[in-house]
Amino acid sequence: MSADVLLFVLFFAGTWTDIFRSVPERAEQAYNKKNYEKALELYQEAQTRNPDSDTLSYNLGNTFYQLGKYEEAAKQYGRILEKESPAVAPLSLYNIGNTLFQMGRQTQNQEFLKRSLEAYKQSIKVRPEDEDAKYNYELVKRFLKEQEQKQQQNREQQDKEKKNQEKQKQQKEQQKEEQKQQQQMQQQEQQKEQVQPGQMTKEEAERILDALINMEKEMQQKERERKVRAQKRGPDW
Repeated sequence: MSADVLLFVLFFAGTWTDIFRSVPERAEQAYNKKNYEKALELYQEAQTRNPDSDTLSYNLGNTFYQLGKYEEAAKQYGRILEKESPAVAPLSLYNIGNTLFQMGRQTQNQEFLKRSLEAYKQSIKVRPEDEDAKYNYELVKRFLKEQEQKQQQNREQQDKEKKNQEKQKQQKEQQKEEQKQQQQMQQQEQQKEQVQPGQMTKEEAERILDALINMEKEMQQKERERKVRAQKRGPDW
């Protein structure tokens, strides 16, 4: 992204003292040397003495931007746009577009990205010849679309994972229910096999039945033997 910011050289009225006039000049020198911390200190000092200067707000916003302090930069540009200053408002629109894009990219906040698009759009209206603003507008537009697609994919993936978790939960519950039913059936079988008071076991019943069968066989044998003896002895006279 083209994020170059333009720095305004301040010109001061002759009524200002030399010591005050030197502060923004030294801030500009520090900025051009990329000594942004020093430039920030000097621009802030100058702004305390001239808080209504749009130029100071603009240059201070640029310095904040270079330091990666995007929220502070946006506030400085916003002070200019609120007043709709004809001198630096067009450039402030472009730079606040850059700033909002950086904030949106860092936080993955689509609202910042959408506001960035709007800032570029307004900047192009004011300065239709600005190719950088047009390029950045298209760049952020593509970036926003990619972010929306990623978020959609993430939502679909989350839904898929959620469904899988619910399915696994249902399977576990079903397994628990089946185990519970098996345990109940086993308990019922065990209860059937247990000897109740006044009842005989299966083994006891089988022994009694065998005894009865043997007894009946013995009785039949004895009856046959009696008939045989009676036939041998003959009739009683």
